[in-house]
Amino acid sequence: MILAPIAFSMLAFGVSEGGTSWTSSTTLTGVIVGGVALILFIIVELRHQNPLLELRVFTSSDFSRGIVLAWVSQVALFGAMILIPLYLQQIKGYTALETGLILLPQALASGVSMPLGGRLFDKIGARPLAFVGLGIISGALFILSSITATTGLGLIITALIMMGFGMGLSMMPLNTHVLNAAPRKLVARVTPLTAAAQQVVVSFAVAGLTGFLTSRVTSNTTGTGKMDIVHGMVSGFNDTFFLAACIALLGCLLSLILRKPKRMAEPELQTGEQPDPAMMMGH
Repeated sequence: MILAPIAFSMLAFGVSEGGTSWTSSTTLTGVIVGGVALILFIIVELRHQNPLLELRVFTSSDFSRGIVLAWVSQVALFGAMILIPLYLQQIKGYTALETGLILLPQALASGVSMPLGGRLFDKIGARPLAFVGLGIISGALFILSSITATTGLGLIITALIMMGFGMGLSMMPLNTHVLNAAPRKLVARVTPLTAAAQQVVVSFAVAGLTGFLTSRVTSNTTGTGKMDIVHGMVSGFNDTFFLAACIALLGCLLSLILRKPKRMAEPELQTGEQPDPAMMMGH
């Protein structure tokens, strides 16, 4: 309980400062202190019989593949979801209420596609849904990477609808796949782990992408005039959306390594015990 907050908060701080400079003393302090605390946290957790977070579940290769893919998709998706309101308010000049209304189609598209993803998951599994969903998300982010200060609202809403549809199609199947891939004896301990990991990953995504945005805006701003500042901000958003699109595309490719989780192993027979014929016929 002491090491986890130190590890995650200092790493998030280091990642955020890294957007300005990866060699600064504040960045190195955050990364080093957070990294050491994270290593100590892992060692302590593995030594406890009832740990705060059950890290032994990562011994399942199917679980590890699924949760890493979920993390990659969360970085791209939730990081971009923070950037879009910033663009709409800082570049387009919309109010907070107007921005919320513009974002509404994304939520509606997610609400429509999520039940569809759930039904398809039972039939075809997580891999094709994750591939298609993350492919749609990456396409939407590539569209956003070319927007300007004068881009029409229709194109932005189209990209938002694509992101929402891709999110609903892929996130629920991925989360269900992770639960199904966990060793049966550890299933009850998986939910706290995945919930905590999602919060940490989302905080890293926000810190990392906003830090990257700040650095790109600074690099692309060549003058002090209003047009120079606007151009630098738009270019910074373009570069950051492009980075998020590349991360989503990486997730799309990683989805190809997913496989259906192995069935729970049959109970071992005691020495000299003969198998039940009825059970064998059932198999």
